[in-house]
Amino acid sequence: MSALLAVLCIVMATSLYQQQAEILELQQQTVLALHAADALGESLIDLSVLLKDRVADVSILHQRIDSNLQELPRDNLSESQRDLLRRLEDSFRDYKSRFDQLPPPESAGYDSSVANAVQFLTETTIPACREFQDLTDDRLDAAGASHALVLRELAWGVAAVGVVSSLAGLMLGYAVALGVRRTFRRLQVQLRDTAGKLLDTQSEIVLTGDGPEQDLDTQLNLLTREIGTVVEQLRQRELEVLRSEQLAAVGQMAAGVAHEIRNPLTSIKLLVQGARQTTIGPGLTPEDLAIVEQEVQRMENSLQIFLDFARPPRLERRQADLGALVTQTFELLRGRAAKQRVELQFAPPPSPICREVDPGQLRQVLLNLALNSLEVLPSGGWLKIDLRSDQEGRAELKVSDNGPGINPEMAGKLFQPFQSNKETGLGLGLVISRRIVEEHGGSLENIPSPTGGACFRMRLPAPREIHEHAVDSAG
Repeated sequence: MSALLAVLCIVMATSLYQQQAEILELQQQTVLALHAADALGESLIDLSVLLKDRVADVSILHQRIDSNLQELPRDNLSESQRDLLRRLEDSFRDYKSRFDQLPPPESAGYDSSVANAVQFLTETTIPACREFQDLTDDRLDAAGASHALVLRELAWGVAAVGVVSSLAGLMLGYAVALGVRRTFRRLQVQLRDTAGKLLDTQSEIVLTGDGPEQDLDTQLNLLTREIGTVVEQLRQRELEVLRSEQLAAVGQMAAGVAHEIRNPLTSIKLLVQGARQTTIGPGLTPEDLAIVEQEVQRMENSLQIFLDFARPPRLERRQADLGALVTQTFELLRGRAAKQRVELQFAPPPSPICREVDPGQLRQVLLNLALNSLEVLPSGGWLKIDLRSDQEGRAELKVSDNGPGINPEMAGKLFQPFQSNKETGLGLGLVISRRIVEEHGGSLENIPSPTGGACFRMRLPAPREIHEHAVDSAG
């Protein structure tokens, strides 16, 4: 029985290890493919910009794009990815054929031929690259889901080992009892190592009477050693799965950092290249320098968001009027809202609602939620914040709008890192906002809106609960 149990556990551990190794390999290949696809997309955009600016010599970019295509991994690709990759390569070859047939720059048809080449690039090649990026990103998400499934299987496996080992012990004890003809005086056998690993306690088997104590003790010790070895192997596999999951998260974060920093750098690079190729004028104009400054500020903001995500918020609590925080937030947004024709709505409560909070961080949460609403209201609408105190003394703020609402596919992933359906952004704003609210002892959630738009509800605890939460956090 013990040998059968050991074989069963070893087979289960080996199977889980193989699944973990396959998923890790798939994640690594997918991350490499995503990085290579991002680099290819940036190169194609650079090429289209230079062609529009009538830069005749783009051979270096052509070579770089060919290199980007060669760097795309071919292993572990799905059939859809392979089809897209072939379509992407064929599209770029067609573009190069059109480019090679361009007339001399001095001829009358040169501009129209260049425009046709650019149109083919932007309408065929670049969309194919973006489609490949999206498909690769979806496959990375699927690999993460497979990770979660392996972890669940591992947890069930450890539980099964505990149950089966307990049943095996009972069956062995029953078989020994049937074979014993004389009554045992008393025998105590402690399964220390195995019980400690499986149940975090010490289980004791007590048999009374006379009999072959040494034989029973030997069998139980053998069973203990075998089960202990298998459990230790399962725990090592669990640690390996967790480490691979952490590596995948680091890779995803690195991809996000690279994407958010590469775009501003591309704009700066294009301005500098244009200035170097310009023989007339001062080079970089004040407008160009303003763009450079904006892009540098954008990179700084992206890095600050990653720092806020990586470290827990430190609260500096003091008494603050929540209604005043809402008013200050709307004052910061009033100019942008006026340009977009968005009506800002807030009716202060009859009496001030004050709480001991960190005003700066709470204002950051309100500002983030309000900016999300403004981004989906480019052509007008309304943005509303409601503030009230319920019967239990908790403060409740609702931020709602009459925009298109939350995409159902994103509803369950709103507060997960790096989840965003916007073309720009890191997908960390709501994650950081919820963390700040939870540090205050409150909650932040997305709730259905009767108007069909988005609605986020923030709840802050009553003053007594805030004090208790602050004491617990300090302890």
